[in-house]
Amino acid sequence: MSEFRKQHPVAGVSQVIDSIKQNFITLLIVIFIGSSNTEGYFLYFLGAGLVISLFGGIFGWWFFRFRIFEDELQIEKGIFVKKKLYLSKDRIQVIDITEGILQRLFGLVKVEVKTAGGGTETATISAITREEAEELRAELRKRNNGNSEHTEDLEEEQEKKDQILSTWKLSKKDLVYAAFTSGNFGLIASILGAVSGQLSEMINEENIRFIYEIMPGYSDVTIYIVLIFAIIVVSWLLSFLGVIFTYSDFRLHKTEEELIITRGLFEKKHITVPYDRIQAIRFVEGVIRQPFGYGMIYVESAGFDQSQKGRSIVLAPYISAKVVSSFLGEFLEEYEEPEYQYKPPKKALFRYIRRPNYLLIPLIPIIWYFLSRGWLSLMLIPMLGLLGWMRYKDAAVGFDNDILRMRYRTISRTTAIMKKNRIQVADLSQNPFQNRKNLINFSATAASGAGGMNFKVEDLGNEDSLRIYDWVAGKNIIRQQQEGEGQHGGNHLAH
Repeated sequence: MSEFRKQHPVAGVSQVIDSIKQNFITLLIVIFIGSSNTEGYFLYFLGAGLVISLFGGIFGWWFFRFRIFEDELQIEKGIFVKKKLYLSKDRIQVIDITEGILQRLFGLVKVEVKTAGGGTETATISAITREEAEELRAELRKRNNGNSEHTEDLEEEQEKKDQILSTWKLSKKDLVYAAFTSGNFGLIASILGAVSGQLSEMINEENIRFIYEIMPGYSDVTIYIVLIFAIIVVSWLLSFLGVIFTYSDFRLHKTEEELIITRGLFEKKHITVPYDRIQAIRFVEGVIRQPFGYGMIYVESAGFDQSQKGRSIVLAPYISAKVVSSFLGEFLEEYEEPEYQYKPPKKALFRYIRRPNYLLIPLIPIIWYFLSRGWLSLMLIPMLGLLGWMRYKDAAVGFDNDILRMRYRTISRTTAIMKKNRIQVADLSQNPFQNRKNLINFSATAASGAGGMNFKVEDLGNEDSLRIYDWVAGKNIIRQQQEGEGQHGGNHLAH
């Protein structure tokens, strides 16, 4: 592949579609707002923008070319500003192959080449044949050493490394359960609510009168309840379909050097996760799934997809909490879960119960004053208190050998497992109110995407927090305190 090659022309259309997908919500809101205020002229501007995007995609495809030359993947692109991206084989960590809907129609695939380090750009080839993609991957995995016999040995060694050692598959039954219990409908409902607020043309006196005619005897309150219920149902349905489309045919393969994930109904994705890039494991039990004993497993991976801060990779979209330990033992045997050793003391219970109400209590008088039934907001106090009690019961930390395990709750319950040498920052924080009760917050940060993923357990006992910190940082703050040299009081310690 030493000569420059071009993509399939479908790449131009793919570029336009990707641009629309990335800005879909913004575009939708702008359409509703613009179409209601510009008397139709807005549609001409919208059409002109789409035409410009289409020509941009066509010319972008025309000027895009790639090749492998002297142990480098070389990509040249750009219409007015020429860009040259050269990636050394030695720095390439992941080669992902995706079959989008458009690509599958033409028998094509998309290839993403990701490197180690802090780069901000992923080398993406949007539309080539499967044969070209496999040839590209094979070439990028080769190392040029000038010895043909040794090259053959390396190829055999690579084939051995690519051999699948173990496989986990999401069953169709579990896929349906995962879709039913997905918590994404809340986010979708908020988006639908924001969009519905822009439908000013449809909410007029004539339409309201029509609704009253087909729903005689119903009050304004009932109609609003029906509207809210409809938004919830539609958002849940969209969430259900989203899970089905995203995680259909989900398979996890284990090889000697990496985990390989394939998933998707219409868009087939192939995600590679090298072991040496894994920074932490998360097991998240949503409020709907936890009562049934199920959750999701995520992997935090450093250095990839740098444009997405805090990116997490789904390792198992729906799995029983009872089998998480055996699952990790099979696919990530180094992440053996230690027992929990430290939990918040009883004196921290009231702090946990009242903390969720800090923002609500000052708002209750305002809500009560402006709304006739604002006193109903008082019912939220015990509900939030119950959330605080659940947070207290779930908070725990344990460590053993070189593995740290933390469990905490915001709304969902999260269990984080990370290696000691993968912890980027260990932090102790204490405010004056905690100082009076000898309580400290402990947090640990692991690299994830372009940023970090922070895990925090609040209101641990002073000595318990310092023991955890000593283990992570390799220090002995407790001994320093006893000798009068330690300084932790008020405020902040970091590693």
